[in-house]
Amino acid sequence: MPPQSGISTTQVARDGPASSSLELPSVEKVLSELPEGSTSLSPRGAETLDSEDQSKMLRALKNAIENSEATTGTGNNFDLKELHASLEQADADARGRRRKESLDSAKAILDQLWNCNSDLLSQAAEILANNSRDPSWRTLFGQSGILKFFLDVISANFEVEVGLLLHSLRLVGNSCADTNENRQIVVDGNHILAIMRHFLNPALIQVAIPVIYNICMDFEPAHAQIAENRAAYILLRLIKDTPIQGNDALLSFSYDLVELASEQAQGIENSPDGTILLLMEHAVDEQTSFEQYATLVNSLSAYLEKERFQNACVSNGLVERLLSTLQRSFSIQIDSSSKEDVQALAQARLKINQALGEVSASPLFAESYPLDSPLSQTLKTWIVASEDQLQICACIMLGNLARSDEVCQAMVKDLKIHEELISVLNSDARGAVLHSALGFLKNLAIAGDNRLSLGEAGIIPAVSRLWAFESVPQVQFSAASIARQVIISSMDNISRLLEPLPEGPDSPAQPRTYLSLLLTLFEKSDSSPIKTEIGRSVASICRTVSPKARDGDEKATSLLEKLYTLDESVARPLGAMVTQTQWPVVRSEGWFALALMATTTSGCTAVANCLQNEELIEILKKTVAPTDETEETDKTQVAKDRDNIFVLVQELLKNEAGGLPREYRGILEDLMTEHAPRHLEGKTA
Repeated sequence: MPPQSGISTTQVARDGPASSSLELPSVEKVLSELPEGSTSLSPRGAETLDSEDQSKMLRALKNAIENSEATTGTGNNFDLKELHASLEQADADARGRRRKESLDSAKAILDQLWNCNSDLLSQAAEILANNSRDPSWRTLFGQSGILKFFLDVISANFEVEVGLLLHSLRLVGNSCADTNENRQIVVDGNHILAIMRHFLNPALIQVAIPVIYNICMDFEPAHAQIAENRAAYILLRLIKDTPIQGNDALLSFSYDLVELASEQAQGIENSPDGTILLLMEHAVDEQTSFEQYATLVNSLSAYLEKERFQNACVSNGLVERLLSTLQRSFSIQIDSSSKEDVQALAQARLKINQALGEVSASPLFAESYPLDSPLSQTLKTWIVASEDQLQICACIMLGNLARSDEVCQAMVKDLKIHEELISVLNSDARGAVLHSALGFLKNLAIAGDNRLSLGEAGIIPAVSRLWAFESVPQVQFSAASIARQVIISSMDNISRLLEPLPEGPDSPAQPRTYLSLLLTLFEKSDSSPIKTEIGRSVASICRTVSPKARDGDEKATSLLEKLYTLDESVARPLGAMVTQTQWPVVRSEGWFALALMATTTSGCTAVANCLQNEELIEILKKTVAPTDETEETDKTQVAKDRDNIFVLVQELLKNEAGGLPREYRGILEDLMTEHAPRHLEGKTA
């Protein structure tokens, strides 16, 4: 067995909120937990063979290799072009036969040298290893059994001299370069673990790592095997604790292998928890190059997709280190003229942010990092940072903390986070930053008391400018959704939505409100979700204001007048709620809001404007007179819709003042005559 390097088990003290520590098992311990390999070789034989005979065998092996390269002349000087191709093929076939015969004899010599425990076996291995650099030998080494012989030497569970192991590794590595047949021999015999065990030998590690690299490159079966044998953790630990750190070529091979292993699900499952700590430590190391950093981030993001490692990250106080990994991306040196480097850096930041989002979504995160923790305070400062990805990170992680009314209210009342978020909306931030800030604000707006605070801080003017943000539809949708959220049951915020826009040099003669801008977005947008969200905002206004106006509330009555007189198209978004087919509950909400509108004369004008739509009328008729094909699960919903439609039509026919074309009025009158149920006569919405 190879001598052990004495790498010890270490424990890393947490700098987070928990109290235990994370173990980093030594490479020896990790390897000891993996099954021992097998070899078909018995310990070196006791056969006797004098030194002269051994030397003869070595010369015979050398001659067998060298003579197979010799060519035999024909004794002729013919230069017939038509024979050239066939002669060339015949020569190639002859060389192939000579080589195969030579290697068969070489394999027999190797067996003899092994069985007589010859000291010359290392020299024989060196000769063959040197020749294995020639690509034309590689397949034959596999077919002749020579490759398998040296794999068994490497896998021996008894002591083998270092020189023999060194040349055995060289031969295996050279034979597997770009040669899948030989790679498969290695994988089928599960020899990868045996090769990895020689990582512990300082005299062999610089050969063993490139050997694994040659076996794995572009050969998927080998990727799975190194992953199963915990190669990612082992290599990361070796990079941390051995002289490999000073060898650029070995580092490059090692990092590539770490990434290959991290792409395999089984490799992640088998890895110790400490793998993520090592990935982070190397990523933030000032000596780590950008290429290595990108590889480490790719691997780290793969681990943190798994709940086990997310929980390990939180419970072991590693979230701060993960934030440092993101911060490192802003100081690491790249070739800014290289499009590939610039794109790779952007991808690395995106992947770290995705990982932070996953980690902060863990239930453990809120327990371990409360609002008054240093990490939360750091994130709060990042909301208005100059780097986009730090802002996005802060919005996502703090947004994931905002999962209860208590936390949301503390964020607004005590920390005033909403004010910083609104300042982001008013800035020239990019779409991705705006989208993350809006997502955070939507979480904050759920808590009842927060809606008023958001309104007072200017949320409606802030989001109104984003309703025209056509380059990123997700921003438009979120901005429209925020408007709906903050006006729910809030007369004050509804008043703000209906406030006149600030006057400018190009202001129209007809006063316009913030709602006017929302309705403009409705007319311009092709997005059904955006149209539906705007409809739900109008429906929310009706639900809150109409009952109060009916009870004589002067403020509510004034708001209704504004709603119906300033924008005659105000009911059209409700029509979009009815015509969409994805959410039956939203459709019902639309019918109910239209019925509420129809209870006033000014509201009837808006409803009449909305109903001049053939698709809407057809849905209305179909709902009023449902067929037997209606699904049982839909019948209750349809019955509610029918009741709301009848109230709508009844109020419309009573209150509309000529705004409805005769054709449409006739259709509605016929429906009432034929289908109106008695229990709804005289009922209002």
